[in-house]
Amino acid sequence: MTTGGQREGIGNGKTHIAGGELVTRISHDQLMKQALQERFADFLRLFDPDTAAELDLEAGVTFRNTETFTDLPQGALLIPDIVAEVRTRDGVPKLVIVHVEVQREREDEDFPRRMWRYFISLTLREDKPIIPIALLFYLTEEGVAREVYEETLFGHTIVTFRYLQISLARLAPRAEEYLETGNVLAAALAGIMGRARRGAAGARLYYRCLQRLLDAERAGEVNQATMELLGDVVETYLTIGADDRAALRRQVEVEGGDIMALEATELTWRSRVDLDVTVRTRREDIRKIVEVRFGRVSPEVDAVIGETEAEEELNALFERALQAQTENDVLRPTR
Repeated sequence: MTTGGQREGIGNGKTHIAGGELVTRISHDQLMKQALQERFADFLRLFDPDTAAELDLEAGVTFRNTETFTDLPQGALLIPDIVAEVRTRDGVPKLVIVHVEVQREREDEDFPRRMWRYFISLTLREDKPIIPIALLFYLTEEGVAREVYEETLFGHTIVTFRYLQISLARLAPRAEEYLETGNVLAAALAGIMGRARRGAAGARLYYRCLQRLLDAERAGEVNQATMELLGDVVETYLTIGADDRAALRRQVEVEGGDIMALEATELTWRSRVDLDVTVRTRREDIRKIVEVRFGRVSPEVDAVIGETEAEEELNALFERALQAQTENDVLRPTR
């Protein structure tokens, strides 16, 4: 129940008009959340190897519902980004909760206090040890450090709360170093670390990130879907202009590099959404033409329309619908 409450956490998908209908876009935050969940063990091993060594990550990670309330029924609704349940290794295994909060932009609000509020609400809900981690895109004093939040009263410290804080912007000079770790997720996060780079430097890092992901897919470290997901992170945050992309392509061709690394992620998550819209809209257009011309859409024609996936084939089907003398002509390619 959310009446009277307030929401904290990442935003929902944004909407836009495409092909005559509303389409929900995957927000940047959702893309990042999906990438972290997909390679959660990689994330912990990359930034907190001591904690990762204490957890049985090979046994699997369970991602929990993230909604918590400060009070029921009128309390604020808190929505942490990622809440993962993992078993410990040594002694009698027990369940612990790993909370990861992703913050892309610096905000005026007191972020450390928000982390503490999440910690309290998750502790009350789960009654398990909580490991809090903040992944920030902006600059802080250190790249990886324990951040401290304190509450004091009358000169006395009432609360001391610590959490691991990772600043990807502060780690920007070490982007290539993280690429060399062999950690697959690092290839995506290195792209975020270097997102402020421009010109040839940004283009070169972009290529190296995509090359690492393509190599990982070829070596069987990740499947194609994961490779494309992590490549989407690189393309979303480490943007390069058309001129820099063209110059990079020429350089790779001259040096005999792998041009596939530049082509592997050309169909990004944004264009996949747009393509899906185009395909669905084209199918509806074909159905409307057939219905207007022949008074109905037979089950056979409807099945062919629904099963046709490629945009080029749908365009050919569209042309046949326009030229068909009978409904059966829609099913037969023009010779």
